[in-house]
Amino acid sequence: MATPGDVDMDQGDQSQPFTVEENIQQLNAIDKSIVQLMNHAATALGALTTPTTEGSAKPPLDLPAQKEAFRSATDAFLTTLHGVDVRMKRQVLALEEAGIVRLSAVSSQEPKGTTKASLKPNGVGNVGNLDVGWLNSRGTRVERDMEAELWRDAREFLEKRGNN
Repeated sequence: MATPGDVDMDQGDQSQPFTVEENIQQLNAIDKSIVQLMNHAATALGALTTPTTEGSAKPPLDLPAQKEAFRSATDAFLTTLHGVDVRMKRQVLALEEAGIVRLSAVSSQEPKGTTKASLKPNGVGNVGNLDVGWLNSRGTRVERDMEAELWRDAREFLEKRGNN
């Protein structure tokens, strides 16, 4: 299922990675496709709603036309969603090829069966065996700084009230 902005993978030399400019253009095309997804969803939902009018006379509903509009909007949505999915997977693979993220589940082990620690990020917030989010949540510096700021503000407020 071809979508606009797709690159034909059968043409040219496949050993050449995409350039930074090409990756940015592909991300821009993905962004535009996501906007199209929202438009298709709005069209599909609009086909399911009944029109409301001011007054007592209700307009006649054209059910076959509404079904067809819903069906075509849903088909367009799913086609566009598939294209976004494929292109996002390409971008993730490009990040992995560039060494920015490591998504492979293969762990490097020493001959004795112990796992070697790696400082490479794995793409989901872990560095080695450490979860960076867990480590950040354990810090109390922000809490201490906020408490000190609140005490300082309270002291200044009371000093101003005492001078009046």
